[in-house]
This record gives sequence, C-alpha cells and structure tokens, in this order.
Amino acid sequence: MEETWEDIAWEGETLPKEWVVEYIALVDGEKIHHLSILYGEDHQDVQRSLLHELRIAYPGSGRIDVTVLRMEETVLETDALHFDGDCIP
Repeated sequence: MEETWEDIAWEGETLPKEWVVEYIALVDGEKIHHLSILYGEDHQDVQRSLLHELRIAYPGSGRIDVTVLRMEETVLETDALHFDGDCIP
C-alpha cells in the first residue's frame, strides 16, 4: 500500500532558525546601514550567511569593514492586546 501525505514521518528534518542581523558596512569610505533576515542554526551559520550576503551586495569591493550591531534569533509573539481590536492576529 502506498504511503499518503499523512503517513510520512517528517522526523529529523529541522528548519534553520531565523535571525535578525543589523550591521553597518564600511565600503569605500561610505557607511551603509543594513537590516537583514538570515537563516542558520547558530551564530557561526549566521555569520557565514552574512558573509555570503556581503559578497553578493558588494561584488567589486576589495575590503568591507562590518560592525554588527544586533544579531538575535527571531521570536514569534502575537499578543492580541497590541492590536487593540483593529485587526485579528
């Protein structure tokens, strides 16, 4: 008998965590403020994702100085009190 969608066990598959990364890139003497959503299991994975993003954003730059202001895992909190009846979360 064939397995149906409900019969398949999805154990072992973990999705990477979502992180908010705020940083300033100094490229050719110009400061550029960035806010990005990156994915990874830990800080090292997120740093690799950040490096990949910088290589794509600034392909011709030789040196890029980066100051990370914030790197934190996103947390989904839906508090209905913040919506005050305007919409339903």
